[in-house]
Amino acid sequence: MSALALLSPLTGRAMPLTDSPDPVFSAGLIGAGIAIDPSIGELRAPCAGTIAAAHASGHAVTVRADNGAEILIHLGVDTVNLGGTGFTVHVAEGQKVTAGDRLISFDIAAIAPKVTSMVSMMVVANGDAFSILSAVTSGNVAFGEPVMTIEPVGGKVADTVAEDEVAELSLPLSIAHGLHARPAAVLANAAKAHAGPVTVTCRGNTANAKSVVALMGLGTRFGDLLEIRIEGAGADATADRLLDLVLSGLGDPIADGPAPGEETALANASQTAPQSGVANEPEFELGANAIIRGRSAVVGLAAGPVTRLSHDVADLPRNGGDPATERERLKAALTKVRARLATEANGPHGAIATAHRELLDDPVLIEAAEADIAAGRSAEWAWNAACVGQAELLASLSDARMAERAADMRDIAAQGLAALAGRSGVTGLSALPAGSIVLADEVLPSEMAGLAIGHIAALLMRNGGPTSHAAIIAAGLGIPTVVALGADADRVPNGAAVVVDAGLGQITVFPSDQALAAATKRISDWTDSRAIQRANAHADCRLADGTRIEIFANLGEVGEGALAVGEGAEGCGLLRTEFLFQKRSSAPSEDEQFAQYQAIADELGGRPLIIRTLDVGGDKPLAYLPLPKEDNPFLGLRGVRVSLIQPELLRAQVRAILRVRPYGIARIMVPMVASVLEMVAVRAIVDEERLALGRTEPIEVGAMIEIPAAAVAATQLAEVCDFFSVGTNDLTQYALAMDRGNPAVATGIDALHPGVLGLIRLAADGAATRGRLLAVCGGAASDPVAAPILVGLGVRELSVAPAAIPEIKATLSRLTLAKCQTLASAALRAKGADEVRAMSSL
Repeated sequence: MSALALLSPLTGRAMPLTDSPDPVFSAGLIGAGIAIDPSIGELRAPCAGTIAAAHASGHAVTVRADNGAEILIHLGVDTVNLGGTGFTVHVAEGQKVTAGDRLISFDIAAIAPKVTSMVSMMVVANGDAFSILSAVTSGNVAFGEPVMTIEPVGGKVADTVAEDEVAELSLPLSIAHGLHARPAAVLANAAKAHAGPVTVTCRGNTANAKSVVALMGLGTRFGDLLEIRIEGAGADATADRLLDLVLSGLGDPIADGPAPGEETALANASQTAPQSGVANEPEFELGANAIIRGRSAVVGLAAGPVTRLSHDVADLPRNGGDPATERERLKAALTKVRARLATEANGPHGAIATAHRELLDDPVLIEAAEADIAAGRSAEWAWNAACVGQAELLASLSDARMAERAADMRDIAAQGLAALAGRSGVTGLSALPAGSIVLADEVLPSEMAGLAIGHIAALLMRNGGPTSHAAIIAAGLGIPTVVALGADADRVPNGAAVVVDAGLGQITVFPSDQALAAATKRISDWTDSRAIQRANAHADCRLADGTRIEIFANLGEVGEGALAVGEGAEGCGLLRTEFLFQKRSSAPSEDEQFAQYQAIADELGGRPLIIRTLDVGGDKPLAYLPLPKEDNPFLGLRGVRVSLIQPELLRAQVRAILRVRPYGIARIMVPMVASVLEMVAVRAIVDEERLALGRTEPIEVGAMIEIPAAAVAATQLAEVCDFFSVGTNDLTQYALAMDRGNPAVATGIDALHPGVLGLIRLAADGAATRGRLLAVCGGAASDPVAAPILVGLGVRELSVAPAAIPEIKATLSRLTLAKCQTLASAALRAKGADEVRAMSSL
């Protein structure tokens, strides 16, 4: 078929699409084309065809040409926010049009003051099937003038998909936060398994279902209708797969409504901070003693001069050489980054490395970068534009958690640029002087690679949130961190003296002598205490009277074991094996599991390793393990209940645990146990697999005490269990009938409630009847106020967050068993958790 000439749909000034003020269009994320700044408020058809889509807000329309090309015209930037005000649509979806027909009228004078720009974009939305031969990108254009010529790729019309090779679904989205990173990744991975195109349309916007960033960019919410279209051989089978995934929540819990506050979510993550300052206000000066506030991400204290961290890429070369050469440069650089991330996937922050690898392979980013390269841009410019454009799109979404993922997009941009420059990676914070207080718009996760505990004194971020990947890493390293400081952060000069109280989310800039002296004394006392605690943390934990209390660590993935041992861990009291099962489209094999468990055992150097069998369901569903929809999944199929209806999953996991060397170092812990019969069934499977592997020696099998009934029936359970471990998080929410994920009641959830402590005492009494060990691996074990009370109740092993180990050991070393028992007895008689905390003066 011959080339198709597209006529100007607007009268105005033409410009390259890369000059569009809309980053999504300028980065080529939607397609290639041109931009026009209109001078007349009419939009006309650029060719003959059919109206494929007419946006409800009147700001966009797609014309499907007779040769199959889909021409999207988007009027202005941010015009969707007007809700149709100022626009009159003259056509309907499915209507036939001829070139020059009036499609939309719009009032430029009324609209322009309310939006970012009136510059409008015309792009070929299905650019994989069509190429642009020529385009007018400068000067004035008028209705009916040829502005673009396109032709099918290879000079052929895209193959028509037979009717029996197309499947379509219309499904409601029943997860509280819409398609944020995790469910988007699950959907994209499933779509990638299909050879043909898969698209998702929601509220008039269509995305490539194989792209995580495109799916997140839809800005979906609870209750949105997803229209999924699958084309090509095997479409029906793929439709069945996607149907199960969406109905099961795509890895998120099925919800009854949007997340609390979702309806009024903030426009972007940086707006979550109190915006007391105004951009462009003068910098703070010496003697200001000014206080600015953000959000606490990691508690702690620090004082000293600020070191500003910049991510300025203004010197990137805009124009490149031969497009083929630039494409090869980019391909080689991204291959280098992928290889490095692969080596980090088994490290302490493997989940973040895996997420970055997923983004690195995203087709939307690759296609956008290659489109810019084809237009003559350099590999550096193209890759940065693709990533930053998508980051700005994510930052604009209403879900603050999704907006935080914009930092990950900027991170992979920086990693790609570093590889293109011949560097092995992004220059990290470890290169800064020890004790630096780092201030940045945001800190990238890759900048924290290899960072040693104590090297950075504090992290301060203008943007970001407490669940950003950088904040998560900072928490693991114990770095005091404040995020979402807002515009006031711009007023802090490089080198300015500051005092950081991260617990309050408060920064004092140029503190007075009195304020600095007080802060210095607090920090000195805190630092000295921490140093002494860490120096003594490698000794066995004993009370002041010599009573032995084991202090283990809770671990979640390979790499964390070495960190925990460095903090003084005497073993692992809880290995959360969910890290192996989540963020993938199928269950890990026995060999995969064994390799990971053995790696963690090696890190522990012969110390005990207690491995919890798969704990999914409730708030931790698996996309590839569809469970029936439940009105209250927290009271449904969870933990051991799932394992017993999926025995092959349990058997594979048991075999992997039994193979860990040296034999006996690993123990098996079963979650969400409610009855003796459940434990009998699990033990039977363990014994069958043990004997099948030729092992005559038994392996220890214990139960988690998370359900009140299990605590009450601990005497009977002790007959069939080798040990108990209390999961205080779930035990507390079940005992108090308070959902720990519900902010309306979350403040009332405290494991020091006398009722919860009474259940722990029952579990201790039941364990004692058979001489069984009682441990605690829930959040209360890491609480220095709760730990002595737990010991007084009969607990002899605490499994805690690695960073809490030194303080917990130090706290217990000052107390006798008699003192702990006195505290426990008083706590059981208290009227509430607040009274317990008040009486626990150590």
